[in-house]
Amino acid sequence: MKEKIVYLPVLLMVLLLTACAGAPAVRTESPPPQLQTAIEEALPSVELEQDVLYDVLLGEIAGKRGRIGVSVDVLARAARKTRDPRLAERAARAALYIKDYEAALANTELWVELQPEDIEARSALATTLLGLNRPVEAQLHFEKVLALAAAEDKLEHTFLRIASILGQQGNRATAFELMESLVRLYPNEPHAHFALAHLAVRADDPVQARAAIDQALALRPDWEDAALFKVRILISRKDNAAAEGFSQDFVRRNPDATRVRLNYARFLVDLKQWEKARKQFKRVVKDAPNDADAVMAVGLLALQVNRLDEAETYLKRNLELQPDNDQARLYLGQVAEQRRQYDEAERWYREINDENYDFEAQTRLAVIIALRGDVAAARKRLHGIRTRTERERVQAVLTEEQILREAKQYGEAFDVLTRALASMPAQHDLLYARALVAEKLDKLDVVERDLRAVLKRDPKNVNALNALGYTLADRTDRYEEALALLTEALEQKPNDPFVLDSMGWLQYRLGNYDEAIRYLEQALALRDDAEISAHLGEVLWIAGDRTQARTVWRRALKHTPDNESLLSIIKKFGQ
Repeated sequence: MKEKIVYLPVLLMVLLLTACAGAPAVRTESPPPQLQTAIEEALPSVELEQDVLYDVLLGEIAGKRGRIGVSVDVLARAARKTRDPRLAERAARAALYIKDYEAALANTELWVELQPEDIEARSALATTLLGLNRPVEAQLHFEKVLALAAAEDKLEHTFLRIASILGQQGNRATAFELMESLVRLYPNEPHAHFALAHLAVRADDPVQARAAIDQALALRPDWEDAALFKVRILISRKDNAAAEGFSQDFVRRNPDATRVRLNYARFLVDLKQWEKARKQFKRVVKDAPNDADAVMAVGLLALQVNRLDEAETYLKRNLELQPDNDQARLYLGQVAEQRRQYDEAERWYREINDENYDFEAQTRLAVIIALRGDVAAARKRLHGIRTRTERERVQAVLTEEQILREAKQYGEAFDVLTRALASMPAQHDLLYARALVAEKLDKLDVVERDLRAVLKRDPKNVNALNALGYTLADRTDRYEEALALLTEALEQKPNDPFVLDSMGWLQYRLGNYDEAIRYLEQALALRDDAEISAHLGEVLWIAGDRTQARTVWRRALKHTPDNESLLSIIKKFGQ
């Protein structure tokens, strides 16, 4: 005896709202509203007998409880009896989830039989056939999937989805060969080559990836997604020069490619090419003046290359866009410090409320007290700041050392660092700082010992390589050792202005004036710095170009009229 008649599609619309626990969702996209009625009319209307209702409910409950195998069996039984494609899909997806490809095959074949023009059904069947190691049959269904996608203008998404499916296969060679066959069917479709590049990256084949992405860009030269992916490929191969060159050329040819430009600017920051990065971020800001992150980046990079007016302008603009950004206030304080506008700097530091920047703001306030002439009060304030971590304790010591060094109390600074190292002997920053102070005290044995201790623990520490190399070049005649150290530093950071300055100074000491000028001019182009200017001016003077030497010194004096190194060199040559 039958119960009250309930038509299956109506009940399933309720039941299938809840997915099996842990199983993938039924669809990634919902049908457009205007197609919904037609779809529902195409579904079978079946009287819901007790056994069918039991299987549907049991399948859903089993799925929720993680018994996916049971869910597959009973939903498949219901699908065969009702021939409802939604139940076939449900059973197929559950079987694929647990990688039961034999069960998945029966259900995906039924699903395709019931909905032969459904992209999802064909994709599921192709995936199942791959799982059963039947790639030739899988390819036929993928070809049908692409034909259906082309008719619906969905090739971009579909190619990437197929690449994702193939990327999960154990046999990479077979998967790649299958993907290449599919791409050959659409040789002029850039998305096909783009998807092939993705699959090649997943297969760890950078050569194939590069060839595929180049073909995608040949077909669509202004495609930002493809350009970004090519940069990713180049960087993964550690070909930074090619990545930089390609990015620079792409934004030149496509000036409105903001995403590529932003990526290029961030990449330049990673390469420590501050001036180039600043120019790219400025263009980003020009195109998107309310992009607070880009505005902040320009401000920080301007500060990095010592363009204080520009730094102030952009940091203040950032505060207009992000009034609560205390990081901008911290750097505005540093701008004011460098200008010796101590009242202004203090105002910025006192406005900081964010606990992430409070410690640094408090230490900078201590520095300002010292810069006003009261070193004892500055140290007292510094000692009163509560430190919560070892990083903060190290920073407090380094700040005290800075205060004493700038007051020319080198002996006391040396003692402060020595006492700190007794309790924190593994801190590289403290060893490095003590080496710099020891150089002022002519304790070259300590300089070398501390810097070599840093390098023993961190052989690629560029600061230590540079400091030791410069010291050996400037204070000894151990030029071969200096050259080895500075060459290693340049390999690590080829665009670091301070390392370039050191190498230029070494070349000067070796009598290679042309090489010295080349390195020093490159350093000064990267950072407008008084000491670099002092070095370049001296080399130019000795090399006989006294007019240019005076020009370099005069320009530097406009920005830093009280720099001791600069004034000392100018005095040395009677200028």
